[in-house]
Amino acid sequence: MNKNLIIGVIVLGALLLGGVIFINNISRPKPSTPAVTEEVREAGEESVMEEQIDEDKDEDKDEDDEDKKDSENVKTFEINASSFKFSLTEIKVNKGDRVRVVLNITEGFHDFVVDEFDARTKQIGEGKSDTVEFLADKEGTFEFYCSVGDHRAKGMKGNLIVQ
Repeated sequence: MNKNLIIGVIVLGALLLGGVIFINNISRPKPSTPAVTEEVREAGEESVMEEQIDEDKDEDKDEDDEDKKDSENVKTFEINASSFKFSLTEIKVNKGDRVRVVLNITEGFHDFVVDEFDARTKQIGEGKSDTVEFLADKEGTFEFYCSVGDHRAKGMKGNLIVQ
């Protein structure tokens, strides 16, 4: 056989093996101390956060009424993502609200996806944050999840409830 062909096959095999090891390390939970969260829950209470933040309070008063109405309906949710879990498993908003999700990665490599609203953050690693904003224009219960590897199948998901 050709010497170059044999070397090429060996290099290709090494690259494939390296890729498999890399992917396995990303999706495997790292042993660490639990991240400290600012969330306070009573025993038995679901992870539910309903919070509305009025945007643009200090901006010019010359904005038209429609812009003011839109900014008043923005609901912002900060979600921490760690090993196969989100800090919130349920988000409730009203139909017509603008929803802003700030995803903070405390451990691993994750993203935040809601298919029905075509909402998706970037896939980011530990210590990083990304934000997605969308209009909740359909009523119902919609699943949000992490699309990295098998994270969704391992329970990294929750419900967005639009009333």
